[in-house]
Amino acid sequence: MPSNHPPPDAAAALGRQFDLHARRILLYLARRTDLQTAEDILGETFVTALVRWPSFDLSRQEPLPWLFGIATNLLRRHWRSERRAVRAMSRTAVPDLFEDEPGDRLDVERAVQVVVRELDRMRPAVRDTVLLHAWAELTYDQIAEATGVPVGTVRSRLNRARTALRAVPGATDPLNGPLHV
Repeated sequence: MPSNHPPPDAAAALGRQFDLHARRILLYLARRTDLQTAEDILGETFVTALVRWPSFDLSRQEPLPWLFGIATNLLRRHWRSERRAVRAMSRTAVPDLFEDEPGDRLDVERAVQVVVRELDRMRPAVRDTVLLHAWAELTYDQIAEATGVPVGTVRSRLNRARTALRAVPGATDPLNGPLHV
């Protein structure tokens, strides 16, 4: 009868992954929700990863996209409605870069609201792809691995999102520069 417990070396291996990637995953989660929820989901991500570690093949997969995939799925499950997620994103999307220039901050907040509204109109799979690229800074290959779709699908989703955002007047991404590039 197979054991439900991970092998003893799994905890050590996953501990190393936590040391390497926890901060990056937490920042990604915190941009999409409040810090307490992000910390809870981060913990749940690594508990889930520990349980699934025996089926993870380090020779075929990178741990980072796999962990982001778990975190994204847990986050998606956390939200009971997309409206709640959009409100949280809009509250956390504007960094404190404009302490001395309140007018600039207001412009950025307005631009973020435009982008958030457009993201809200996108299918969840497209929105997750955009946020994994923009906020988690994953490569196309890593996003494909994290979401379980082919790289071509990732490219298509990002192209669709860019096209939609280009059509919105005044849409800029304060975290990554103009969207009209």
